[in-house]
Amino acid sequence: MLHDFFLALGFFTRLPVPNHPNFSDAALRRSAIYFPLVGVIVGGLLALIFVLVNLVFSTSISVLITLAVGFLITGGFHEDGWADTADGLGGAFRREDKLRIMTDSRLGTYGSLALWAMLTLKTVTLIELLPLAGWLVLLVTHALSRWAAMSAMVWLDYVRAEPSKAKPVVSQLSVRRWLASALFVLPTLVWLPPLTIACLLTASLLMTLLWHEFLKRQLGGYTGDTLGASQQLNELGLLLVWLALV
Repeated sequence: MLHDFFLALGFFTRLPVPNHPNFSDAALRRSAIYFPLVGVIVGGLLALIFVLVNLVFSTSISVLITLAVGFLITGGFHEDGWADTADGLGGAFRREDKLRIMTDSRLGTYGSLALWAMLTLKTVTLIELLPLAGWLVLLVTHALSRWAAMSAMVWLDYVRAEPSKAKPVVSQLSVRRWLASALFVLPTLVWLPPLTIACLLTASLLMTLLWHEFLKRQLGGYTGDTLGASQQLNELGLLLVWLALV
């Protein structure tokens, strides 16, 4: 289990991890259960960075530095999925063309605009929210948004036909394993007021359902890129809902 956790951590971040002694597609599939725990670690590291930097600099500078460190930790993994998804869904009408565009490593107009909007909204929201709600915001939103994104692996079909090194990681997931992965999210929520928990979970559920319906209409299912896009949408949506509450 520890080796599978490190496999997930190494796949979704740039953090150094031990080599997996029995690396295989099966090990990659098993590692999926640890996605929310990776979010807890990333969110915890970013919270620590923000607290330390904020001792010296203003909130706005601290947020920008924290986000920049986040890109270094994750390699912009989910942001890349968000941009690729926007390029594919915005740049074509036929399903096959959408999927083809999403595999193109070049960044197009739709992806650039989507990435600008996402990062700008996230930055401004965090600048307003962190002084009011504290560093726990980073821990909760990173964990919960990753768990919500995983739901596509349970309820939708994987639609990319060509081989991909990421396919074993993002392949179908059982309901039991998805629910078990929620155990990594729960400890981050227990520190919040019941109303805040209820609003965040409701918002995440609604965003996820709408996103799933949109993907079924556009692609007939999900890809690795749309999982990254789902995480980004959930993270931003949770931040906005939290800000509205406080």
